[in-house]
Amino acid sequence: MITYEKAVGRLICGDDEVKDRATVFLISPTRAVTARHAINEYYLEGKEIILEFFNITNQVIERKGEPLEASEDTNMPISILELNEPIHCNLYLNFSNFQIQKDNIYETYGYPVARWDMGHFTKNNVSRIVSNDMTRPYDWDIDLNYDANMADFSGLSGAPLFVEGKLVGVVLTESQTNGRVISLGSVSVQRLSEALLKLDIPVEEPIPEFSMGEIYEIDEGIDFSESMFIMKLESAGIFDHEDCQQEFFNAEIVSSSIVSRGFSFEVKEFAMLKENVKSIWKTQHRPYKEENDGNELLAKVYERVEDLNNSTLKTNIDIPLLVKKGILHQLSDECKVGWVKNYKTRLISYISERSEEN
Repeated sequence: MITYEKAVGRLICGDDEVKDRATVFLISPTRAVTARHAINEYYLEGKEIILEFFNITNQVIERKGEPLEASEDTNMPISILELNEPIHCNLYLNFSNFQIQKDNIYETYGYPVARWDMGHFTKNNVSRIVSNDMTRPYDWDIDLNYDANMADFSGLSGAPLFVEGKLVGVVLTESQTNGRVISLGSVSVQRLSEALLKLDIPVEEPIPEFSMGEIYEIDEGIDFSESMFIMKLESAGIFDHEDCQQEFFNAEIVSSSIVSRGFSFEVKEFAMLKENVKSIWKTQHRPYKEENDGNELLAKVYERVEDLNNSTLKTNIDIPLLVKKGILHQLSDECKVGWVKNYKTRLISYISERSEEN
C-alpha cells in the first residue's frame, strides 16, 4: 500500500442528476482538502458534501464536510473542509513548500472516475512550471504529464501531489476532448502557502540540502564568539581562529546532513571518523607540556590530520580535509579535547578573567 493512501478518500457533492466526484485528503482529524470546483453544487444548490475513506479500517468511514468560512476570501483553487466528526488515523498529510522543477518525478493517488471503485496510482514527470510572468490559463501552476491510456481523469481533482516524498501541491483536472482529458495539472504549495498560513494550516519549510563534498562560507550573522570551541582556543592563546570557525561551520553542516539523511552506514562512518580524529589529538596531547599556549599543539594535530587524510581518516563518504579539521573543534565544543595540558582548568580561569574584565 502506498504510504499516504490511507489519508486519501473520495468526495461526492450533488445528486443523481448533477453530481461532482473528486478526491479528498486528510490534513488533521477534523480537516480535509479538495479542489474547489469539486464542490460547485454545494455553492450553487446547497448540496451536501460526502467524504468516504476506504483505507483506514476494514470498513468505509463516511463523513460530511463544509468549507471553512475563513477560506472563502482567499480565492484559492482548493477548499479546506471541516468534518462533522473527527477521523482518527495514524497519518495526516502535511504541506511542504518544496521547490518543484521541470522533469521532477511526481506521484499521486486518487479516485478518477475510470477507477472510482478502487482508486488509482499515477506516477510521471512534471512537464512545465508556469511562472508568475507567464500566461496562466488554468488555476494551476504545474503542468503534469499523465498516462495517455487513462480516458477520464475527472475525479482525480483534489488528490495530493508528491515529489520526493513531500506534499507539494493539489491535483486539478481540466476539460476533455472526445472523451479524453487534455490537461492535468496541480496548484503548488508555494502558490498556496500564504493563504494556508492565514488559515493556521502549517507549511513545512524543507531543510536545505548540502553537498558533503562542498566547502561553505560562514553565513552572515553567525557569531561564534561565545561558542565553547572559541573560548577553548582563546584560553590557549590562539586568537587567529577565522579558519577554525570555517572548519567548525562545515563540520556542523556535514554532521547535520548525515543525521537528516538517516542512512545508518553514514552515521556509523562519521562516528568512526570522529573517534579517529580524537585519537590523533590524544596522541599529540599526551606528551604536551605547555599549560598556556596551544598554538604548537594545534599545528601538530592539524599536520597529523593532513598526513592521515588518505589513510586512517579516509572514508567512503566524500568528506573534505577541512571538515576533518572541523571535527576537532566539534570535539572541543563538546569539551572532549583542548589545546593546552590542563585545558579544562585553563578554560575555567579564562572565563573568570573575561568576567572580571567585563
